[in-house]
Amino acid sequence: MKHILCLLFAILATNAFAVDRFWDMRYNFGPESRPSPKIGVGLGIRSPFNSDVLFPINLTTRLNKEFDVGAKLDINTYNKLEEIKTALDLGVRYRFKPSSYIAFDGYLDLSDMNGSAIAFTLGTQQFIAKCFATYYEIRAGFLEGATGKDGYAKFAGAMIPTLIFGQVLRIFLEINSSFSVGNIRDDFMIDIIPKIELTFGDTHVRIDFDVGVMQEKNNDRKTIALYVMTAL
Repeated sequence: MKHILCLLFAILATNAFAVDRFWDMRYNFGPESRPSPKIGVGLGIRSPFNSDVLFPINLTTRLNKEFDVGAKLDINTYNKLEEIKTALDLGVRYRFKPSSYIAFDGYLDLSDMNGSAIAFTLGTQQFIAKCFATYYEIRAGFLEGATGKDGYAKFAGAMIPTLIFGQVLRIFLEINSSFSVGNIRDDFMIDIIPKIELTFGDTHVRIDFDVGVMQEKNNDRKTIALYVMTAL
């Protein structure tokens, strides 16, 4: 599986994109191979360095060793809270190996009936050493919310080298790429997203900084985000 995912990512990486809406169509706060706690909640804030701010709120639970389920409410605010749009994601994840899973997400745009989508994810994490691992992910999305008005399907791939410093600190470098079938010319992206995560007991605090590269019309934005996730 590792070789297949690497090959797909190499193909995708010849194209370009900055984190698009499809990246958010999951019940958690980004690619993650670790199991959900029995009951966990998360809060976040993300901004492209202007008055538009996203506030995601999520709830996760582990049904057993194999199945996690969760929900996330995305509250998108624009022009200093003058306009607010919301979307709800409901997801389930099946872990067929300790660090590998398949997931399904249903994304419902509560403010725009044409903005909904479904997404399928295959992810795995490979430990090269005790303090170093690499996560790989491929995704497929369907319906207008993911593909855009003229698209038929959305595909994305990610690779995330991770440095692990004991139980307290993790440093990630996410590299992801995506494109839409049927809307290829205007929808190629690559993102580079450095992340730092600190763990305090059952609480994780993560800072993301997204840098879009290539194709200026698709990648002219940068965002910074803070996420806090804790087990109850």
